[in-house]
Amino acid sequence: MTVTDLRCDHCECGLPLPPDLALNDRRRASVRFSYHPGNPHLRDNSGLLCLACWNELAAGWDEAPIVDRCTRCGAVVSRFTSLHIRASETSGEVQLCASDAVDFLNALRTVDPKLDPETFRFPTEREPE
Repeated sequence: MTVTDLRCDHCECGLPLPPDLALNDRRRASVRFSYHPGNPHLRDNSGLLCLACWNELAAGWDEAPIVDRCTRCGAVVSRFTSLHIRASETSGEVQLCASDAVDFLNALRTVDPKLDPETFRFPTEREPE
């Protein structure tokens, strides 16, 4: 859990808590985030990234996300076929399709073992009938 060791979950640089975007040293500013696979009971709220890594990983995200659309590629998703991500400093939530979710999660150092894009399924995804 990144909040425990106060390190960026991508580059491992040390970070202050609470997250503070007003720090003079913007390289050490941090963003705390949570994510879940369509079921808030499966939420992981321990995500912590430095501002630079957050900006890198969130690059290309639609600034005005549309519900049930991947915020990166625009693919149609549902509650159960998307990863929901919310930065603690914002009120908005974004959704990522399976492919973009795997890319995002595999970029986090605390996701170990890494997810296989070929076999990845959301745990809340309903079985095809």
